[in-house]
Amino acid sequence: MAVFLAASDETSGGNVLSMYHYAGWIAPEPDWSFYFTPAWQERVLEGPPKIPYLHMTNIRSRAWREKYGINEWEADERLDEAARVIDQMGSLYPLLITINGSIFTPLYKGHKMIGVSGGGKDFQPDFLAFVAYVYAVLAYVHAKHPSAEKVVFLVENNSEITKDIHQLYRSMPTALTHIGAPELIPLLGEFLPGSKERIPLQAADYLCWHSRRADSNTLDDMRDARRFGTIASRKGFRLTVPTSVITGLAESYRTHGLTNEQVKGIRQLRPHHARLNERHIQRHKSRSGKSGMDGTLP
Repeated sequence: MAVFLAASDETSGGNVLSMYHYAGWIAPEPDWSFYFTPAWQERVLEGPPKIPYLHMTNIRSRAWREKYGINEWEADERLDEAARVIDQMGSLYPLLITINGSIFTPLYKGHKMIGVSGGGKDFQPDFLAFVAYVYAVLAYVHAKHPSAEKVVFLVENNSEITKDIHQLYRSMPTALTHIGAPELIPLLGEFLPGSKERIPLQAADYLCWHSRRADSNTLDDMRDARRFGTIASRKGFRLTVPTSVITGLAESYRTHGLTNEQVKGIRQLRPHHARLNERHIQRHKSRSGKSGMDGTLP
């Protein structure tokens, strides 16, 4: 069975008005298991000194480094090596979804969806970004790897929000049918929450951290910029969700009386007249200023 693994992570600028990033890597599962993971374990984690995982926020913390006996210079060497391991894994395909929080937040204030606990949950950019990410992954695999039989989605386990995203994922067959893309449904594989120790998730965190800071021009030094240049030079998919889509969804909520009501699954997350398919992405590509399915991460 031809199985692909999509490992993803999310990050924002620290407040609800920042740009929100949801990013990850997709590759055949055997490439992750037999090549990438052993190389990352040996060259990035083993040391000496050995560290349990590479997470950008942690490795930038002096307290965390002291806990594991690694100094700042050694930490930079591990980060450089991580970029080289990613660069040498040719089958890794990056995907990045961004949402402008300053546009999203005012429009969706008060919008709710049913959480796993049964109560209303504020509709967050995580939810829209995750749905767009899943669709982008499935569309890419379907178009470029017709022999693929399923895609496994690996996400970092982040308490309640991971459960809510899992609920959205379970609703994807209904959503794909609703937007006229039933051919993608058979590709939906397992949804796997994982810890920071999962190496594909470490690579996703690495991509998220660098891409967000590159977009905001806040990469700390030339080494950070060089690392990002290394991992971003390959072809990938990037979409900044167009303002017209964000406002259209909000208007759909208002028109259909969904504000402050329980929203079941994700079927109602798009206007009834809108289709999130390749034609839709291409239609808005010029507005967003980002590349399409065969574009390059800047």
